[in-house]
Amino acid sequence: MDCTFFQKIKRTAFSLFTATAAYCLFATASADAAMIFSSLNQDSLSVGDRIHLTVSMLVPKTGQVVPPPTDNGFGQFTVKEWTSDKTEKKSADSLTFNYVLTTYSAEQCTIPSQPFLLTYNKKTDTLHSDAFPMRVVLVPPVTSNDTAQIRDLKKLENAGKPSLLWLWTILCAAAIVAIVFLAKRFIKQKSKPVYVPPPKPPYEEAIEAILLLEAKQYVVKGMVREYVFELSDIVKRYIERRFETNAAEFTTEEMLDWVRVSPLDSEQRRVLEWFFSASDPIKFAKMLPEQETIERFGTEARAFLEATKPQQSQGDKKEKEAAGASA
Repeated sequence: MDCTFFQKIKRTAFSLFTATAAYCLFATASADAAMIFSSLNQDSLSVGDRIHLTVSMLVPKTGQVVPPPTDNGFGQFTVKEWTSDKTEKKSADSLTFNYVLTTYSAEQCTIPSQPFLLTYNKKTDTLHSDAFPMRVVLVPPVTSNDTAQIRDLKKLENAGKPSLLWLWTILCAAAIVAIVFLAKRFIKQKSKPVYVPPPKPPYEEAIEAILLLEAKQYVVKGMVREYVFELSDIVKRYIERRFETNAAEFTTEEMLDWVRVSPLDSEQRRVLEWFFSASDPIKFAKMLPEQETIERFGTEARAFLEATKPQQSQGDKKEKEAAGASA
């Protein structure tokens, strides 16, 4: 059987053993305790090989964990991909972060310890994963014995070259037929008018985008910064289409300047001023807000959409009711 299959079994068994041992230890600790365990599927690799780093932790209920950023890698290692998983236990939550790493350096290097921010009861603590020294194995050079074996290979005997004229004739004919067929199809498709469906109204587009964002469960995964970034872009896109302004390209200062001179009422201005002012430290200073503040972002965004969506006229309502009755 393929050795990769056995490596997957070995890595899965080791991760399960680590998580089970961690949970048993956590069960004897206090309810507010947090524990972190790290494991690696191998201690050596060649340049470009992939290795799997698993970080498991047990945290108190309702605790929020923010993993370290992966944009710049872990030391001399590049993060190719990563996933996270959460299992809710009776007295604690079990979190597992799986990283696929590789290195392109031939020097001996170490996977450095990584910080994981834990927020619980309005307090923030830092959990550190283990550091793993790695041994980089170089590909062995070609030896003189290998060269001698290559020299001993016999040359291929020339048995004569058969004529390939018939093959080239068939290939040319097939190519001509294919070109004519594709040209006719292209001309036929180009002559047909392409139907472009009209864009959805700004309110419907924004609501659908928020539902898709919530389905990604960024907050549950501890990816608060990504959640605030995408929610801010949705609100800007709605303002741009609803009020016909270039809001998607605005900086925060330009956005606040527009809010002050916009046709919005005082309550709607207050909502937008809080939303964009509070989102900046999270997006650019990587501040970790409280859970109440995170929930308020979604609440204020929905409230602003509801308050500013266009009101249907009586004529539009009657047309929709008539269309529904005929359908």
